[in-house]
Amino acid sequence: MADRDAEKQHEETLHHAENSLASAVKDDSAEEFCEAYFVFAVGNLSALWKVEYKNCWKGIGCPVKLSESITYTQVCGIIFGQLFLGFFADRIGRKWGSVATAGTMVVGAILIVASSGTTERALWAMFTAVQFIFGIGVGGEYPVASTSANERAESSAALQKRRGETVVLVFSMQGWGNLVNTAVIIAIMAGFGQYGAPYSNHALEVTWRLSYAIGLIPLIGILLYRFFRLRESAVWTKKREALQAMGGAEASGVQWRKFGLLMYYYWHRNFGTAMSWFVWDFAFYGNKLFQGTFIKIINPKASLIQVLEWTLLNSSVALVGYYFAAFTVDKPWMGRMRMQVMGFAWMFVLFLICAVHYDQLRTPKYIHTFQFLYYFSSFWGQFGPNATTWLLPAELAPTELRSMCHGFSAAVGKAGALVAGVVFALVDGRTKFWISAFCGLAGVILTLITIPDVTGLDLREGDKRWLAILDGHHELYHGDAIKPRNLSLIERLLGYGKNYQADSSSDGQYSATTTSSSAAMAKKAEEMSSPKHSFKKQNSGNAIVPVTN
Repeated sequence: MADRDAEKQHEETLHHAENSLASAVKDDSAEEFCEAYFVFAVGNLSALWKVEYKNCWKGIGCPVKLSESITYTQVCGIIFGQLFLGFFADRIGRKWGSVATAGTMVVGAILIVASSGTTERALWAMFTAVQFIFGIGVGGEYPVASTSANERAESSAALQKRRGETVVLVFSMQGWGNLVNTAVIIAIMAGFGQYGAPYSNHALEVTWRLSYAIGLIPLIGILLYRFFRLRESAVWTKKREALQAMGGAEASGVQWRKFGLLMYYYWHRNFGTAMSWFVWDFAFYGNKLFQGTFIKIINPKASLIQVLEWTLLNSSVALVGYYFAAFTVDKPWMGRMRMQVMGFAWMFVLFLICAVHYDQLRTPKYIHTFQFLYYFSSFWGQFGPNATTWLLPAELAPTELRSMCHGFSAAVGKAGALVAGVVFALVDGRTKFWISAFCGLAGVILTLITIPDVTGLDLREGDKRWLAILDGHHELYHGDAIKPRNLSLIERLLGYGKNYQADSSSDGQYSATTTSSSAAMAKKAEEMSSPKHSFKKQNSGNAIVPVTN
């Protein structure tokens, strides 16, 4: 009877935890959807703008590279948001970080819809400027959403086994945002009967403004939910309190000493996640850049709505890749590192084929082969580095600096998109494929050397290791965070796994031979995860003892 009651209580606890996680994840997912809806709208609407504002788009009275300037401005805003809001989300908390990102996006979205000017040049000057504002919110959402999803999954032992799935499912809403934005634009154009030339400028203007306005509705709802209903991450709160107990007032914020320790012990991880994201965004930007050329080869006389229909098909294929990633990333036979290597490898092979046989693929005889290669590369991009580069930076960093590390990696990744835009403008079509192919090869090499596979690793072990580093006793930590299978190749070569003890205590803490100060630190690390304890600092040394409330 007692066993039955205990089992029932366990099921109720798990059900409550899953419901709590589901509610929070829905919020993060909705925000990712809105973010992608607006970000991809620029590429989806550019063909309409070229028709409606044809003189301006040709450089008559407007910047010569108007479309590129809009994209660059938005990407610069994203990079700024990733660094700025990613840094402050570790200080002000996940809730208020989420509110800040949503609020910035709402302001930016309203200004996008309301963009106007006495001339076309004035209109596009305002439109381009407000894309930077919206981009700041988008950039902040990268680290905030990823770290929040990771920490919520970490809060339950059962849900830890689905941590990667949880985070990637949140990220998959980017695919839905792109797909729905494309479908909305097609629907509005069809409603105005804009199936082919000649086009109505009034209908095209209503189309792009209305498509943005539709995306603004759920964005406002998300802001209100986050402000009034969203709860602070329990993991962030508990570990914040513990770190403040360690250093008192000095523990607030990110200190230079902690930053130095982060760079010393985690530089290879930050380098690996950042550069993997860089080469992925470089190649991904190239993939998107080829989209217009690809459609023109299939149908040189394609109308605006037909171009969007091809884009919708590509988005659908890519969306399947997101779900393949989500449902396999936590499997022991797949994991993060294998998935990233696999995706980069397929990119290398597919783009290499396109580069070698570029001239043949452009002919009508091999157009279906070209079509297959293009869509297949989109699938493997999502079922690979697009998912893992978003997941890994938050998993490989300690909670205290998780958002900042993710923001840094994401910013370096977006810099890759900027560099690609400059480089691809200087080379021919075949060379673009060669460059993208070798970006895939570089991704394989970077992943094999610098990325550890933390599939199945309790992230609290990483925090226990970090606390030992802060205490100056990294060598006394023997838990799973330094288990060789959870370390990268370069970490194993540096000897980080030499102190691992498979027969250490069951909770992965320090061994029984540690000093009293370090043992207290290990005890404190365990207590950080428990909501039943607070912490106080003893008068001697850095020892921390839990105090039952």
